[in-house]
Amino acid sequence: MLDNPVIFHIVEKQSDPKRGCYESHQALAQLALDQGLERILIFEDDVKPYPLKASRIRWINRFMRTHRFEALHLGYSMGRTWLTWFPFIARGKVVALHAYVLSREGCKILAQTPYDGTPVDVMFKRRIRQHCVFPMMFRQHAAAVTGSDLELVVRNEDEWWERNWRKHWRSPLKNLWRTVLRLNF
Repeated sequence: MLDNPVIFHIVEKQSDPKRGCYESHQALAQLALDQGLERILIFEDDVKPYPLKASRIRWINRFMRTHRFEALHLGYSMGRTWLTWFPFIARGKVVALHAYVLSREGCKILAQTPYDGTPVDVMFKRRIRQHCVFPMMFRQHAAAVTGSDLELVVRNEDEWWERNWRKHWRSPLKNLWRTVLRLNF
């Protein structure tokens, strides 16, 4: 049973899907700030879980309660990731905002960054300190199945997510030196 309120944020389609996506995520960040929330969990309508494990979720909850973070991605498109010394938590430079948690600090950055044509996930990668759950917990349903507004801009079919999953496991190995040296934790 959930003790926290669940809000379904429904928006009207815009002629510019990138702008609509940006402003939708921005509105949720502002809502969290206005309501005095410490953090907000955001799932897009096309989110699809990988198998979930209770022990991993407990560690992730412990991380959120005891560590400062701006964004914690529960699923992502691979960029670069490196493991931290906290179980199931990596740092990274990733994109895709289908499943993530924003802290109050992350909400402030998003709410105060006006749309300038840059996709919201790219703005995250550039301006917000990103933590990532490892292994990731969510992917997106294929755009052809869900009818994404960004389908012509972003490719996220099943084969693409399978390649992303393989990269997801290779990236921390390539960046093991960052973990050993504790860089950018």
